[in-house]
Amino acid sequence: MFLKLSGTVFTLSTVVFAAGCSSMSGNGMGGFFTGSGNNPIRIESDPPGATVYVMGEDHGVTPTKISNTDVFPNLYPKEKLSLYGKVTLKKAGCADVTKAVNADIINAGLRVKLDCGDLNPSPTVSRNAPHSNETVEQRLDKIKDLLSKGLITEDEAKKARERIINDL
Repeated sequence: MFLKLSGTVFTLSTVVFAAGCSSMSGNGMGGFFTGSGNNPIRIESDPPGATVYVMGEDHGVTPTKISNTDVFPNLYPKEKLSLYGKVTLKKAGCADVTKAVNADIINAGLRVKLDCGDLNPSPTVSRNAPHSNETVEQRLDKIKDLLSKGLITEDEAKKARERIINDL
């Protein structure tokens, strides 16, 4: 009887010990899976500056990182079911892009080429081309106009203003 009981205690304590150790792995899977755990997912866009929406909520501007648990939350409202596991990028003047997050995206990140129509410069025109026929004031007014029309973000306007000032 003593051997049988001590064998049961030994087996039970081994299971409890193993379960306790596996929960220390930090990946939420008990250490049995070697996936990315909750490493951040890198999100990039071309052009940069797109707002990233996860489960319908703003999660920053590209380039940025988001959490797996943001994309795949354990609890969420029923009306957000269609947003589960998806990332949407929005940028003024560009078509919205929605991507379903899969293992490849979790491991390698997401890089999206946005369709921005005329906002992207043509390949024959350099971004650093001199604007010899426009004054600095005219160039700054153009940025202000694009911003007021919602064609560029505040961040893009700030960067464009900086480039113009740096060209002086």
